[in-house]
This record gives sequence, C-alpha cells and structure tokens, in this order.
Amino acid sequence: MLTLFHNTVSTCSQKVRWTLSEKGMGYESREIDLLAGEQHAPWYAKIHPDHVVPALVHDETTVRESSLIMMYLDQIGEGDPLVPDDPLCAHQLRTWMHLIDHKVHSEAAVLTFALGPRGFINAQPAEVREASISKIVDPTARAQRRSVLDHGVQAPEFRAALTRFMKMLGGMEASLQKADWLAGSKISLGDGAVLPYVLRLQHLGIYEMLDAYPSVSAWFSRMMERRSFEDGIGRWIPEGTVELLKQEGVKEHDAIQKLIDSIGAQEEVTS
Repeated sequence: MLTLFHNTVSTCSQKVRWTLSEKGMGYESREIDLLAGEQHAPWYAKIHPDHVVPALVHDETTVRESSLIMMYLDQIGEGDPLVPDDPLCAHQLRTWMHLIDHKVHSEAAVLTFALGPRGFINAQPAEVREASISKIVDPTARAQRRSVLDHGVQAPEFRAALTRFMKMLGGMEASLQKADWLAGSKISLGDGAVLPYVLRLQHLGIYEMLDAYPSVSAWFSRMMERRSFEDGIGRWIPEGTVELLKQEGVKEHDAIQKLIDSIGAQEEVTS
C-alpha cells in the first residue's frame, strides 16, 4: 500500500507523481495545503520532520526526499527501469538529480515566491505572514523567503536564481544536442527530476527563456506529450492556478528580461 503526501504545484511532488505514472503504480493521495501551512501541522511533522513535501508511506515504511523516493519507486515498481544499465548514462542521471537537489530546487523557491503567490502572501496581516515564515525549518530558506517577499524581482536572491536556471538550461542544451534525453537514448529519472523546474519557468511567465535553447524546447515538448505529464502533473494543477502564478511574471516581464540580458552579457565577458 502506497500513500503519497504531496502538493499539487510542488516541484518535488510533481517529479514523484511523474515517476509513479511512468511506472504505472497506484497510490492513495493525501494532499497537503502548503499555503495554509498544513505542512507545519504536528501530525504531518511526525511524517516529515522538515515540514516539506512529498513523503511516501509504503506499508510501515516512510520514504522522504523526492529523489530518494523516485529511486525507491523505480526499484519496487514494474515496467521499464528508469535508471540506465550503462554506467556513464547512470552517472549522467545522478548528476542531473544532484544538480536539482543541491543547486536548482532552492532557486526555484526564490523565483516562485518572488512572483507567484507574493501578492497573496503580502496581503495577509503582517503577524500572519511572519508566523508562516518563522515556521520554515531551514534558516537559509527562511531568510530567502523573507527577502523575496519583501523585494520581489529586486531581491539579490532573484538574480542569483535566474543565473542558476540559465546555467541549468545551458547544460541541458549541450546534453540534448547529443541525445534525445538527459541521460542517453532512453528517458530516465533524470528527465523526470528536471521537468518540473522547466515547467515552473513556464508557469511563472518566464517561458521565453527557453527560446534561446531549442534542444531544451524540443525535449520539453516530448516530455509534455507523454501520458505521465498529464497523469502525474497536468491534471493535478487546479484550474486558474497557472494564471495566478503568471500574473506577477507578466507584470515584471521587462524587469526580468533586463536581468536575463545582463546575466547573459556578464557570462559572455567572463567566458
């Protein structure tokens, strides 16, 4: 019996649901309302002490951390394996997952909260907003959240996050010019791990970044055409949520484009 504690628009939840779909595995869904702070509820903190999603409960075993859940599901599930047998391809897969976990994920939160729900959160009474921020377990994430909610795209963290995403897209472009998938000739957990973060750019209205990376755009289209995209990601996103996320991105389009141009020019000078 598999029970998944997750959130509909959480990037980490999306990649786990994608894996479940690719493996054809059924599960009981338990949605956690992040904006309402349900992840801080005492009952959920017992499941995930870091107050984050997702968490997978398999019978009496709890598996935490999205990349570890993906690997676990690939091993216990049936169907085609999502980890290549070839050592080099498997290394490439792990490299992409490591990049997402240790470099990109935190930057995705910066982009998201500087744009998407910022207006909604800042409209709350100050004490309510601060109480929610203070419950974030990781102190670095807590400081970043406060900064981007206060300053939006003008926060120094926002530029750093855009820079990291552009580096990721550049690396993807180089890999995808050699093969259809990020870890060789077959789709893998590496593709599923990266997908939600490219999708997040689209959802925040920063999708024009992809225009500079044609191989990434083609890969993104292939990913969206798979059944696992709609089954594991698309159908879960509430109607109107994407438009809500895009609103601030559209408003800040010119400021974001100036940052992108500035980052690109700086990288050309230093390369």
